[in-house]
Amino acid sequence: MLKLKIPFRLRLAALAAGELAVVLTSAALCSSPADAIYLAAVPAFAIYLLLFGRRIVHQLSWRHGAYFLLLTGLAAGYLIATARVVPLAKIRWSELGIAVYFLAAIHVIVWALDRGIHRGLSRLFRIRPGADRPLARVLPCTALRILLLAVLAGPVVAAAFTTHWVKFADLGDPASLAELPFEPAGFDAIDGVPIRGWYIPARDRFSDAAVILVPGRSMPKGCFLPYARMLRESGYNVLLIDLRGEGASGGHARGFGSIEARDVLGAVHYLKQAYPQASRHLFAFGVSHGGAAVLAAAGADPQIEGVVVDSLLPSPRRQVSEMTSWMPWPADRYFQQATLLLASAQLGCDLLDAGPARDIAAIAPRPVLLIHGLADRTAPVRHAEEIYSAGGRPVMLWKVPNAGHAESLLADQRNYAEIVTQMFDSIRLGLPAFDWAHPRG
Repeated sequence: MLKLKIPFRLRLAALAAGELAVVLTSAALCSSPADAIYLAAVPAFAIYLLLFGRRIVHQLSWRHGAYFLLLTGLAAGYLIATARVVPLAKIRWSELGIAVYFLAAIHVIVWALDRGIHRGLSRLFRIRPGADRPLARVLPCTALRILLLAVLAGPVVAAAFTTHWVKFADLGDPASLAELPFEPAGFDAIDGVPIRGWYIPARDRFSDAAVILVPGRSMPKGCFLPYARMLRESGYNVLLIDLRGEGASGGHARGFGSIEARDVLGAVHYLKQAYPQASRHLFAFGVSHGGAAVLAAAGADPQIEGVVVDSLLPSPRRQVSEMTSWMPWPADRYFQQATLLLASAQLGCDLLDAGPARDIAAIAPRPVLLIHGLADRTAPVRHAEEIYSAGGRPVMLWKVPNAGHAESLLADQRNYAEIVTQMFDSIRLGLPAFDWAHPRG
């Protein structure tokens, strides 16, 4: 059998051309740098194997097949378990393939880092393939290899899983789930990501005020229909949206509310164009991660006249620091900074200085209502107090007794509806937003 040998320079040129084509194609198909990186990793690795890694291909065994079967099983198990725990969540089985591909992409990136570290250290310790390998060199080389891989790959993996997750569909729509009239809504975020949602008209169809309702992460928007019903019954039109990387909206990237603010700004443009009379007065209402998105959006667009935020999470830096709190100093500081830097580069935004404390100050003199449960363990109330202190005026913080994360509406439904709608009503009438309120919490 004749074996065709391709000159090294020709293979190198083919590698460069192939990798460039993969990168350009991925960039054209994806809505964020992060998505493009993970989409490009697997085909780029395949091209490398085809041109330079034949020995690696020959080394593939049943263990590698078992490894990917395990990944598939873990991803499928997560989808099934989450759908059973989260109410109204419906599995999108297309997400299984996306999840396995994403895990494979991370594996390729970590492998490439390990290979580069291994080659560099082998030269440093003068360890040649096929030659004698003195234990005095191999042991420190291996130990240093493991340490460097942890230092370099750890933040890469942390940034990947912090900014990406699978999506679930809604089990129904407002009509089937809550007997609410609705119209499907579809528009683009200001950076082009397709956003989907439901437009739910007010009980009084002549209402001239609309609320952009932005749910938290990892739960279908159907779970937030009680908020929509409350607002609708109080005379407000509601646009309930899926953030990017959720439900029927595009992409899989998420950015602590920083990039999601673009979704809310797209919703502002959509309402003003599609429902101009019904959105003469425009407000934003965010829960959990959605709260960070509406604060950032309101700071950028004065058309949003007032903001309500329920169970606001702290800044990206604070959220990442809680992930690394078990690490000793200075490892924790390094992993925080490296993870945020990598996540920022992948998402195309600055997460180092982003956060509600910065965004809330840009909204004044428009009013902001912060609602937070005193029993919230996901985001302790002290975070809301810090954000309240950082805000301009008028800002009101209502602390709800015995309410956990995003549970304040259930804990005190009557006062909840009264406080939220009185704030919106006051703004519509040109009155001070919180003069009617007595101190709470």
